[in-house]
Amino acid sequence: MTAVNLAVELERAVIQHVLDADESIYVTEDGLFPFWVRIHQGSGFVSFRTHTNFKKSATHVQRLELCNELNMKNYMITANVQDGRLYFDYVLIYRDGLLRETFIRGCRLFARNVEKGLEQVDPENDFVLQPGKTEPEDEKGGA
Repeated sequence: MTAVNLAVELERAVIQHVLDADESIYVTEDGLFPFWVRIHQGSGFVSFRTHTNFKKSATHVQRLELCNELNMKNYMITANVQDGRLYFDYVLIYRDGLLRETFIRGCRLFARNVEKGLEQVDPENDFVLQPGKTEPEDEKGGA
C-alpha cells in the first residue's frame, strides 16, 4: 500500500488529485468537497480528512453543538473543532491491501457525506463557510 498506488487508482477513476511530496494526496475533483488522503502504515489504515472554516460570528458553544449534531446524524464522518476550524475524518482499514472499488467508493462517499452533513445541520450556512472560503478581516479605521 503506497500513496503512489492510491494516486494511480484515482487517475484510473478520473478523479482529479495532487500527490504531495509528503505522500499525502489532495483530492480536488469538481463536484466533490476537497479532501486529503493519507496512508498510516503502522496503524493499517487510510485516512480521509478535510476542514472548513467557521464564520467569525459562530460562538464556541454553537461550533461544538454543530459538531455534536454532525456526529449524531452521520454514520461515516467524524467531526471535531480544532484551531477554530471544523474538521471531518474517516478511515478505511486495510490488512493485506485495499480493493480499488472500496477505495474509490470511500473517496466519493466521504466527500458527499461531508456535504450532506453540512446541508443537514447548517443549510443556510449560518455557522460554516464553504470550503476554501474565509471571511475578510475587520476593516480598521473610523471617523
